[in-house]
Amino acid sequence: MEMKRFIPMALLAILCNISVTASAAVKSDGQNSDALMVPEETNFSMQRLVDYGIVKLPAGCRNVESAHFDRHEMAVLTLQAMKQIGMDADGLIDGEKRENVKGYKETLSLKESLHQELKNMGMNQEYLMDDLSASSEAGESKVNERRKFAVHGEIRYNYQRNWGHKKWDWNDSRLRARIFLEARINDNWHAFGMLEANKHFLSQHGKDDWLDNRRFYVRGLTGDVLWTAGWYGYMLAEGNVFDSTVAGVTANFGSPLNYELTAGKTKAHGKILSANVKMISEPAWYGAGIHHFTEDNWGNEERTIWHAFYDYKLNRDTWAGLMYLGSNLGDEDGRRHGFVATVSTGKVRNWKPGTNMWQFKYYYQPTGTYMAHTMSGLAGYMKGGFRGPAVFYQRTILPNTVFNMEYYMLRELTTGDKANTWWTDVTYYF
Repeated sequence: MEMKRFIPMALLAILCNISVTASAAVKSDGQNSDALMVPEETNFSMQRLVDYGIVKLPAGCRNVESAHFDRHEMAVLTLQAMKQIGMDADGLIDGEKRENVKGYKETLSLKESLHQELKNMGMNQEYLMDDLSASSEAGESKVNERRKFAVHGEIRYNYQRNWGHKKWDWNDSRLRARIFLEARINDNWHAFGMLEANKHFLSQHGKDDWLDNRRFYVRGLTGDVLWTAGWYGYMLAEGNVFDSTVAGVTANFGSPLNYELTAGKTKAHGKILSANVKMISEPAWYGAGIHHFTEDNWGNEERTIWHAFYDYKLNRDTWAGLMYLGSNLGDEDGRRHGFVATVSTGKVRNWKPGTNMWQFKYYYQPTGTYMAHTMSGLAGYMKGGFRGPAVFYQRTILPNTVFNMEYYMLRELTTGDKANTWWTDVTYYF
């Protein structure tokens, strides 16, 4: 067997053994494994607190649901919310119920739902709002830190068909596997890792790789600042500016204005400096950012990109948004300004079959307004920028199994050449 195939297979076997051992340890402790699961209403309450700007998610987490937090991690975030709004261990603010305080009801609901986990962390001891050490009330399994590590993953199969102009007339079909690792360093810091392997079929633009795409980083709190440092996935402007891996440092802080500062190097060996600010004022959320990129070995020129956005929630699962993007780097016709309009309805819950989501976008982005676009369409291949609509559909077809469809009808801005893409994938989470 070739060494490049042996290494990942051996690693996967080791990780599977670790996962089984961890599962056995939980069951032998006499605990119901269902107790580790987070109810849907808990995710919803926590997401509301994130939307309000009361709770800050770690860098790289798009939302509460996709982060797959367990009950212990939810309890840590609940303590963060309690501290932010001034709620004590009895659920009171300055000795009274303050239902008019933004986030009070959601925080109280989380406190009641996660009572045992909060008790284990010593909720009644005020200093633990910062320290998060295990209290003397915690059970033996908690004192011994039964969950010092976690392993989960995903397997995705996708098919991509491109057409419109002969230079983009190619297909791809790929199987991708990812393993995610987490290890506890201390009460406030965790280490994370991600390993990826890809097998391409039909492809003219992809090659098989084993562990070429990998991430290793730490994340934790120092005072009120949430730090992420190492080699990690990073997204800017909902992926309309950048969505790739960076080697660097990100700091998140502040409320109700939440700030994010990042400095590092991209996967293409270019430098990145970024500053963002976001504000939540239900039912709207808005913000802006400025990002500087140096020349890299993917052929991108040096540029500074700025963006501003405004999103409005029409109801619980329906929202509309508009994002403006600008750049100091114009195309051959001098275009330097663009926008992305979005309408989204529905919400996919990967544990609940039958849940689905539709999303519609219209892009107008000159080449200077993006570096590594998140789309599955051909933005990265169109050197003259692009414009056009796209439609997305997701549906949970089985527990932890999500079907995704994307259709792009784009044109290159400078040439007018068509670039259509049909993308489908099925992802299984474990």
